[in-house]
Amino acid sequence: MHVDMKEKELIVIGKKIEESKYRISEAMKVEGEGDQSGQIRVELIQLISDGLQHGVDTTLANVTDWAGKIGNLAIECGFQLDETLKGTGIIRSFLWEELEQIIKEDDRFNVDTVFRVTRTIDPLLDQAIYAYSTSFVQAHKASMDVAQQEFLKLSAPVVPLMEGVAVLPIIGSVNDERAYYLMDTTLDEATRRQLNYLLIDLSGVTVIDTMVANSIGNIISSLELVGVTAILAGIRPEVAQTMVTLGIDFSDIKTYNSLQQALSVHVFTK
Repeated sequence: MHVDMKEKELIVIGKKIEESKYRISEAMKVEGEGDQSGQIRVELIQLISDGLQHGVDTTLANVTDWAGKIGNLAIECGFQLDETLKGTGIIRSFLWEELEQIIKEDDRFNVDTVFRVTRTIDPLLDQAIYAYSTSFVQAHKASMDVAQQEFLKLSAPVVPLMEGVAVLPIIGSVNDERAYYLMDTTLDEATRRQLNYLLIDLSGVTVIDTMVANSIGNIISSLELVGVTAILAGIRPEVAQTMVTLGIDFSDIKTYNSLQQALSVHVFTK
């Protein structure tokens, strides 16, 4: 395969960058950083070297793959996006210092060579930043989604009290997503545990509106369909007043002012 003189110049510069990658990375090292940061820099410098030796089009996909992996790794290690992007800018500066030295030391290289190097390096670094940022944001969102699901699991615990009897404590506010999760989890647990009664403890609910009331009503109705009797306990006085004002009616449901009262007064039978 024929390689013209200008391409040979880029190949020579690429090889010089490759030979210097560890020294460049070491020069960028900051106090207290781990070995992993240095390895990441070396890999990026190697990709830049590959681009100079083999062309942008050939290297671009590898840069994208590399940056995607680093974006996921950054989330796992707790890195911040803005701090990491600053590091990319620093790499660009160090690379140009190295390139300036290489070009000054070799008479073959002229202004045209500098422009050709620029047209190679800048697209690769820009793609690395774009792919890294995209991967970072996606990984962060996935991490947040997992955390949200774990929170929802903890926010809908069906706690067994005795054979056939359990309690569902509802604490805090209830939005549409949590209401759906409460319904789904409660029905699954009631069936799995073969419950006869489920005490819904509302002592942790400080604010109630029509949506929350409807959600509780739907849970109660669904439980009835699978043969489970729902009992309400712990409705706060201020919440009870709000329910009356909003016209929310739970008069068909057995209610107690506390979970303790429900357990001491109600007779649970199979």
